[in-house]
Amino acid sequence: MSLALLNSHHIERRSLLIGVYASAFMAVAGVGVHVLSGSYALLLDGLYSAVMVGSGLVASRISTNLVRPPNRAYPYGYDGQEALYVLFRSLVLIGVLSFAAITGFSTVIDYARGNSIPAVTLGPVAVYSTSMVAICWGLALRHHHDWIRAGRQSQLLLMEARAARIDALISGLTGIALLSSPLLKRTPFAALSPITDSLLVLVVSLILLKEPVQTFLQALGQTTGASAESEIVVSTRYALDDLLAGLSCWVLDITVMKVGRTAFVVVYLNPNQPMDGAAIDLIRDRIEARSRELLAMPVRSEVILTATPPFTTARAS
Repeated sequence: MSLALLNSHHIERRSLLIGVYASAFMAVAGVGVHVLSGSYALLLDGLYSAVMVGSGLVASRISTNLVRPPNRAYPYGYDGQEALYVLFRSLVLIGVLSFAAITGFSTVIDYARGNSIPAVTLGPVAVYSTSMVAICWGLALRHHHDWIRAGRQSQLLLMEARAARIDALISGLTGIALLSSPLLKRTPFAALSPITDSLLVLVVSLILLKEPVQTFLQALGQTTGASAESEIVVSTRYALDDLLAGLSCWVLDITVMKVGRTAFVVVYLNPNQPMDGAAIDLIRDRIEARSRELLAMPVRSEVILTATPPFTTARAS
């Protein structure tokens, strides 16, 4: 294992563990302030931080596996674990945000039916929101900085940095909205003042649902073996056609799949002359080098010698 890879792994793992400790503190603070204030919006903030604790622990374990070379148990490496992590993390966030949205909507319905809604105590809100925003932005900047130091490849650090920014947004907007709610009593929207907290939970949850849904769909494609975007496949095909033009073989087709931080490139070649194993190894090495340069990410490749294009549509009989 190269020194650069070990250093990148160390940076990534340390950054993830810092995120776990910070998120654990924020989760406890969110639940504690919810108990003191009665605000379910702050409880949502705490639950989001709790998800970050669990995901950070899992991500740290996956980070350790990703530096392990392929073996008989995992012949294509451990990159699929990263995509699977992103998939299930997105599902958890979708579940948390959906539950919060349903809870907020239920409270609004109860209020519309004439039921009384407990008032929110605003005393600890200002200190909590300010502290959480500062911690979250510091965490996001740390993850992003470490992502750059680790070679701009870690999907784990990108995911955690994005989550920290979202958490900062939740904390900041929640604090501003709750502290501003008493001002509604002097406006035509005074009737909404008792349910400001629930409306806030509902709106924030629905807005934030978009990001984990998009991430889930992207990770779902990776875990199910979907091809990379057509633009990436086409540009890779052109680059490899140019590379292999003088090596007495034709490129019949290629496939490009992204799994976590790694791209898998399979090239189907029709050689014009016999080739031994050394020649094929040389071609594979050149394919990996060119693909790595083009895609700017780790690449694993396979070369398949064949006379028939693999994806030719069969003619109807």
